[in-house]
Amino acid sequence: MKQNIHKVVIKRLLVAGTVITIFVTIMALYIELERIEKKVVHMAYDESLQYIDFYNQYRHDQDTNSLQVFDKTIQDRLKTSHHFIIIEFYTDKHDLLLRAGTVDVDEIRKELTNKDHKVLMDNNVNYKTSFVHNAFRNELYMEVEIPLTKNGSEPVHGYLKGIYKVSTKEIDEIINDVAFVVMQYIATVIFTTSLLYPIIILLNKDLLKSANDLSRANITLLKVLGGAIAKRDSNTNAHNYRVTIYAICLARAIKLDQCQIKALIKGAFLHDVGKVGISDNILLKPGKLNGQEIKQMQRHIIYGVEIIEHSKWLNDAVDVVQYHHEKFDGSGYMSGLTGKMIPVNARVFAIVDVFDALTSDRPYKNALSYSESISLIKKGASSHFDPDFVRSFENISKDLYLKISNLKTEDDLSRELDSLMEDYFVI
Repeated sequence: MKQNIHKVVIKRLLVAGTVITIFVTIMALYIELERIEKKVVHMAYDESLQYIDFYNQYRHDQDTNSLQVFDKTIQDRLKTSHHFIIIEFYTDKHDLLLRAGTVDVDEIRKELTNKDHKVLMDNNVNYKTSFVHNAFRNELYMEVEIPLTKNGSEPVHGYLKGIYKVSTKEIDEIINDVAFVVMQYIATVIFTTSLLYPIIILLNKDLLKSANDLSRANITLLKVLGGAIAKRDSNTNAHNYRVTIYAICLARAIKLDQCQIKALIKGAFLHDVGKVGISDNILLKPGKLNGQEIKQMQRHIIYGVEIIEHSKWLNDAVDVVQYHHEKFDGSGYMSGLTGKMIPVNARVFAIVDVFDALTSDRPYKNALSYSESISLIKKGASSHFDPDFVRSFENISKDLYLKISNLKTEDDLSRELDSLMEDYFVI
């Protein structure tokens, strides 16, 4: 438990760092892809300028053979082009003037038609572009549509439309560039997160000390209050210590989470705190209680809940305090709950409370042997106790009983209990 605050800080920093990393990665990818898209558009535009020059030459020298010359010029240029696989020229009325290409692009164009968007170039002219990436063949295609004007001025006298293929080498360079930038962002986030840990611990050093001191004070108060009740009832803290040790070990065996075990520990210490409201002539009566006295004794449940409900820190102990006398078949008190309706911690504690009572000397009885005690616990499965928890307790009970039996003094029991509680509280 001494390191729990550090674990919490590390855990929260890891969660925050992961969330920030994911967010930064997405943003970095978006920014880089936007940048790369504009870069590719510029590459396509720069290469298209020579085709535009051919078009302007055609418009300037129009005669009977000029279109054929223009067509041959474009076809020859495409054969040596590294990128454009088809070029189309349209009039200002969008009538097709010329189409030249090196491959059949119908399938590519079909994919591209659903991905149209526009990219604003540096000269404030919108160039219609769209991308499609064939991951299987690692090919990236872009369709551009450029309005043909003289020096970017109006009116538009035609359009160039083409499909631009980015080479595999260029794609690999793009991927590497993106990966490098993203890794830089991720490394920055991780480095910053790692720096924050010692800074947060340092800045909160006094706060952590106060929190630890408060935790120790709460545990001390828990022990004192539980001990006071135990002293009044049996003149010893041993029962409280033993039953809490048993409870922690059974809770671990059935894999309760840390919060449940912390609540169980509090409840174990304070399970009989309501007995402060029971008169001595009933609580300390050596003989058997009569019916009226039994009803009065059972009210220690009500008194116990009333005592702890005023403490926010003890709120989670209510399951044990209020329900540890319930029975699995519904014959217990005070609520008559059955089966899984009984809170988990109460079902755990009911087993260990009875087991310790059976194996301990009391003014009115001698301790039973381990075999006799575990036999009675097993007999009570499904009637008094949760049968699943009884099986789990049976698996750990013998070694645990022998270990606890060798702890002869209250100090020995206290030290053993503290060693278990260190995983859940600052001791």
